Amino acid sequence: MSKKAQFVVIIQDTATNMEAKAKKFYSDLFLSEEVGEQYVSEYLSVPELFKVQNDFNIEVLRIHENEIPFSFLQLNSNRIFNEKIEASKPVCIEHIVHFSVEEIQLLFTRAEEIARQRKHDFIWVKLFETDLMLKETLIEMGYSAFNYFGTITENLPAKQLFLKKEIH
Repeated sequence: MSKKAQFVVIIQDTATNMEAKAKKFYSDLFLSEEVGEQYVSEYLSVPELFKVQNDFNIEVLRIHENEIPFSFLQLNSNRIFNEKIEASKPVCIEHIVHFSVEEIQLLFTRAEEIARQRKHDFIWVKLFETDLMLKETLIEMGYSAFNYFGTITENLPAKQLFLKKEIH
């Protein structure tokens, strides 16, 4: 069976698995297990993932192959969160945990399909500048850098970059 991106319902097993994958990913990305675990405890821990499950503006897409979970991301369509973006109906993609170019492409292709179905006209992505695999893959997929003028989270372990893509 091939890999595919699907929405996730957060239950204890999925949250525990996602937290473990996020710890591995961010520890590798920030070159520090301590920094990776601290970041995950703030944004992608089991309790934080359950908060996401209860927020109808945020959805999680995850790659599965034969019921084995892999990479995931969050789609955030909250109007207040997206208010600084000059578009009619923007959506943000953030907290992207990935392990291969193929999985990035699958996740973002599916996210773009969902954005079109829901009449979003603009996708913007929050990523860390140290995440070269993600940055290069998204640029190849037609995303470009832009200056974000909204509130930027302080004290992050690495500088954030912002990419965009208009959806038609």
